[in-house]
Amino acid sequence: MMLRKRLVWGCFFLSLWTTSVLAAQWEEHLVTASDAKTLKAGDRQVIAYFGTGAGLLMSGEKRAPLGSYECAGMIDAGSKGLSLHIECVVTDLNGDEVYLRVERDKSDTHAPGTGEYQYVGGTGAWEGFTAQCTYEITYMHSGIHGVEISQCEGAVLPPPLR
Repeated sequence: MMLRKRLVWGCFFLSLWTTSVLAAQWEEHLVTASDAKTLKAGDRQVIAYFGTGAGLLMSGEKRAPLGSYECAGMIDAGSKGLSLHIECVVTDLNGDEVYLRVERDKSDTHAPGTGEYQYVGGTGAWEGFTAQCTYEITYMHSGIHGVEISQCEGAVLPPPLR
């Protein structure tokens, strides 16, 4: 019985180690054109955000188009910090969709133009796909158009890179 328990625990820890060692990593380059409408409210600025763009995925020697995307959300900036909530829908070249979510609250310590987003599932080849990405944006014009480079990690590579 004791040997059986040790074997079960050993398999459990091996599966945790294997999962962490075998995590897939890739880089994303996104080019975004966006529009924003600002409402000033005291010391706060509430910004309605809408962006569109396209992206490229890279892992080692592999390169693949991510597809086109649309994002919409709200940014709340004030003297006590910045919060944002942006949702994106990416449509790949096969017509399948994947969903991205950017969330940040006022206690977040990321520098402006940097942060994190998550893949939160999708349709077709993207169904059940999840991943975490860290991004940095280089703004091009008026602070609303930019090139974003992201480092991502998930259990598997995105479908276009497989």
